[in-house]
Amino acid sequence: MPTGAERLLAFVHPVCALVALGLLAWAASLGLRSRERGGAPLRARHARLAPWAFGLTAFNFGLGLLSTWLWRADLALAEGWHFRIGAAICVVLAVAALLSRRIATSPGARTAHPALGMLALLLSLLQVFFGLALVAL
Repeated sequence: MPTGAERLLAFVHPVCALVALGLLAWAASLGLRSRERGGAPLRARHARLAPWAFGLTAFNFGLGLLSTWLWRADLALAEGWHFRIGAAICVVLAVAALLSRRIATSPGARTAHPALGMLALLLSLLQVFFGLALVAL
């Protein structure tokens, strides 16, 4: 278990994760509300915010690996459900991002994109519970 400054640095990943989860939830909210009548302005905001949410999530995935490697010798690197779910979130968001380029022309993409976004958000909420057990208190 880390002590001193290393203990504080070990909390950067969980704090960044909460920010990423908030951005993902906001992006999902904008995306869902943009499907309603008159939602075009929200769709544009969703399109601007979602890449940032994805980027922060991917960055935080790497930060979690780095944090474990540097300050959490008591944990195995790249093992466990917290890591697996984090990797799955990044993959799901990447597929959703790729599908977003085809939304205008593909009914399948229009159906799959929001479903993948919701799956990523649900996985992120599950991720919190698996991560709570790892927090260095």
